[in-house]
Amino acid sequence: ADTYNVYRSTSSGVDVSGSALNAGISSSEYTDETAESGTEYFYAVTAVASEGEETAESDASEEASAALLASPSGLSATPEDGSTQLSWEAAGGAGTYSVYRSASSGVDASSDPLCTGISSTEYADESAQNGTEYFYVVTAVASGDRESDPSGEVSAVPFAAPSGLAGTSRDSEVALSWDAAAGADTYSVYRSTSSTDGAEGEPLATGVAETSYSDSTAENGTKYYYRVT
Repeated sequence: ADTYNVYRSTSSGVDVSGSALNAGISSSEYTDETAESGTEYFYAVTAVASEGEETAESDASEEASAALLASPSGLSATPEDGSTQLSWEAAGGAGTYSVYRSASSGVDASSDPLCTGISSTEYADESAQNGTEYFYVVTAVASGDRESDPSGEVSAVPFAAPSGLAGTSRDSEVALSWDAAAGADTYSVYRSTSSTDGAEGEPLATGVAETSYSDSTAENGTKYYYRVT
């Protein structure tokens, strides 16, 4: 053969009697840079021989198919007590996903993954330790063990919920104290006049750097309920 022609279709049974995707290719390889992520394409190649002004094209090769894998996007990490919740947007062509983790920036997606075969677009890293910063990337995986480039990197520091919260009533003041939470930099204090299941509404105070807080806005004779996050 002097050159080759490449034909492409989005369904099996590539028609080589139509227009070629690319003709006159002088080497035995070709990169289809017009393929769209998530779309399966079918390809066939013919050989072309030239002699003088005459050309002859062979029958088509055996058909091959491939689907371009997109990298997952929109990766986010939410730290929780003893875990990190990851979520991302679906990647075209993906069958499953793999998660990679590192304790330093620049996660190596060629190393052993933290988890493979994830069929959804979320994952809970329950092996994360409070107070340690972790960095994550996600890859898409398709049939034939094809794996995409990694997503953008995100990081998170899991931290424990404060414990041992205690309140001491004083004249027009309530003194709060609690045990330090691993991984926490600051704390937020919430107050309500009724019991709640969690921290609701606007916090009474944010950015509290110590493990104590004095509520000097408390009114004598009123019962208050407090939570710290």
